[in-house]
Amino acid sequence: MLIEESDSPWPRKGDHLFVDRQDWYNNAVLNGQRDNLSLYAVEYKRAGEILAEAVVESRRDHDSLVFPIVFVYRQYLELRLKQLIRDSRRLLGDSSGFPATHKIAELWNLCRPLLGQTGLNVGEQVLEAIEELIAEFAGADEDSYAFRYPTDKRSNPSLPDLRFVNLPNLADVIRKMSNFFEAVGWQLSVTLERETVPRLSTCNASDLDGHSARQQPREFEPQEEKDAGPLISG
Repeated sequence: MLIEESDSPWPRKGDHLFVDRQDWYNNAVLNGQRDNLSLYAVEYKRAGEILAEAVVESRRDHDSLVFPIVFVYRQYLELRLKQLIRDSRRLLGDSSGFPATHKIAELWNLCRPLLGQTGLNVGEQVLEAIEELIAEFAGADEDSYAFRYPTDKRSNPSLPDLRFVNLPNLADVIRKMSNFFEAVGWQLSVTLERETVPRLSTCNASDLDGHSARQQPREFEPQEEKDAGPLISG
């Protein structure tokens, strides 16, 4: 049975996917930041926000675009947790990076005590709230497959117990979680910068700022991202 090209063009010999063209303003620049793990995380979250806002504003495609929306939000959480684990370990003198797992509950269970060991003090209440939300997400999608495939590896439905997802609520709660994670990530980054500055031969880090960077727990209130854009509203 012959299938012929109609009005919609098909690929041609010589087409390429990844090219650098003269319309430079349309060229995406890769590897332009020192820490690409942070870039990946933030932009997956932003992709989720853009998709969710488009669906809410258009009032269409909720039932189909929910899958990529939830997936990219989940990818953000996984990458951000891995970065927090990596940076916490670095502060503690451990260069092993982050574990090679997609299980966000396992990542959080590793991340939470590490944050305490670095001296960060954010309060138990927010940590408990984050833990409940991570557990809820992991309950729906433990291994990062449920929103990518309609069935699991045994041909069982991927989301048998999840019936509805309110997209504005999802976007709002993910935004709150990211406000916390970005604040913690920023503090870890600043502390790492301070503690990896080459020591002068005549003084040490505690001499430079008058006190030890790890002398007291670092207390801070998570702040909303300045460039996060408007929250999605119902």
